Amino acid sequence: MSNRLPETHRFLLRTAPVWMLALTFMACTKEEARVELATEVVEQTTRSVDKAAAAPEAEAEAESEGEAQAEEEETAAPKSLRDRITTTLVAEGSRPTWSLATTPEERRANIEKAMATKSEPYAIDLHDLGGWELDEREENPIPDFILDLDGKEFVMRGFMMPDIDFEHIRSFHLVRSLFSCCFGAPPQINEIMRVTLADEEGMDYTYNTLEVRGRLTVTFEVVDGLVEDIFRLEDVTYRILEFDDPDAPDSFDENTGFDSVIPSGSQEY
Repeated sequence: MSNRLPETHRFLLRTAPVWMLALTFMACTKEEARVELATEVVEQTTRSVDKAAAAPEAEAEAESEGEAQAEEEETAAPKSLRDRITTTLVAEGSRPTWSLATTPEERRANIEKAMATKSEPYAIDLHDLGGWELDEREENPIPDFILDLDGKEFVMRGFMMPDIDFEHIRSFHLVRSLFSCCFGAPPQINEIMRVTLADEEGMDYTYNTLEVRGRLTVTFEVVDGLVEDIFRLEDVTYRILEFDDPDAPDSFDENTGFDSVIPSGSQEY
């Protein structure tokens, strides 16, 4: 029996180092691939974690920017004129007060004094506006010092006299006093102001004192034999003040005094 190895075996022995090197190279290559793959997975995970961590901050920043933008828009264009009234008030010293005039001359003097400020809105009292006699037989019975008020902006105080509705009121008459109007002599046509609010939603009835501001129209019109409103305040903003009626008796309690005469809630007719 021959001790010589078959040619195939001798070939394998001679080429063994090469095969070992090839296998080692393949193993290294796979290991490098696995390392690269692991590295890529780690990098992707890190990016995801960083993104997730940054998301709340980015969301908070976006929310902050959104709130700032919303606040800016609200400041620039408020949804309701009930908010805007705080930016259209006259100076503290020019707020309207109740007139103490007792004669037509004193009432006219108060009007002229208010207009002498040359600064709109002018603060006046409805009582002084009516300091003249109206003769309906004349073609234009309104005196010149009253006609001069047309087109100017005024701020005044008074009380609401609604026509029918007690909710979402946009147009109503303003009178100087509930007591002189409802419990005394009714005011003359030149002592009443037709008020039209700028807010299309209107307002609910209140017996509190109102401070209104708008542009005045002075006109004389007769329709079907009746004199239309001489004084009309248009595009009006307002404030609701505490109850302050210049003709109310000292003993009157506004918290209970109107319980039997002031409607509350929805009304049906």
